[in-house]
Amino acid sequence: VRTLPIPGLAEHGLGFKSLADAIYLRNHVLRQLELADSALTANDAKRHLSFVFVGAGYAGVEALGELSDLLRDTVRYYPRLQGVRQRWVLVDAAPKILSEIPTRLGEYAARELWKRGVDIRVSTTLESVEEHAVVLSDGSRLETETLVWTAGVKANPLLARLGLPLDEHARVIVDPTLRVEGVEDVWALGDCARVSNQATPGRFDPPTSQHALRQARRLVKNLTGTPRPYRYRMLGQVATLGRHKGIADVLGLRLRGFLGWFVTRTYHLYQLPL
Repeated sequence: VRTLPIPGLAEHGLGFKSLADAIYLRNHVLRQLELADSALTANDAKRHLSFVFVGAGYAGVEALGELSDLLRDTVRYYPRLQGVRQRWVLVDAAPKILSEIPTRLGEYAARELWKRGVDIRVSTTLESVEEHAVVLSDGSRLETETLVWTAGVKANPLLARLGLPLDEHARVIVDPTLRVEGVEDVWALGDCARVSNQATPGRFDPPTSQHALRQARRLVKNLTGTPRPYRYRMLGQVATLGRHKGIADVLGLRLRGFLGWFVTRTYHLYQLPL
């Protein structure tokens, strides 16, 4: 288990947590297309069209899938790049991608990405990041201008300055009603809180928007009425793999391909505020 910072990651890596991060990443990828088109050598063009994503959970897989579709659609407007190979690399320390979902759906996702030319490196970690390259634990050095970090979620460092009880991951400890333990009139939820779920005893909610929304609804009721423990049982899990490809595990039904993509998109649209 790595405990020290990865050399060069803070200086040269790109995050993918907020909406601002997503917009910046999209613009960065399109900028690499422009730079590849104006590159003086073939090697420079290849480096600008090489993209490395660390973290093969939902964020990493979905970001890679959508951005690779965007670039493949856009590259047709750049005649000089018509023959230049794009390289997309997905790296994860786990032995398989999307380990949170049923094995068969994860294997399907891996096959679909492989068909699209994605280089999947499992049981592999990022060792260091240079200005124009990354080094992986398998010994390979990949020339690239784009390293996207989606592995793991860290609570906001500001929490350590608030004097609240924190767990080993620096998340605020709350009781089943979402009240901060040992502190009156203070509540917490979302990816900065360690929230126990009464529907899954002994486990804590993952730091996803889906769970934060349910926590917020329970907290509103607790603040305006009689406090009750937070309880939420997931109906399923969904993920997109790019245009018209997706996976979904909903109420025990395992969907993939276009149907999986349609269910995923429909769910996301349903969650958008009116």
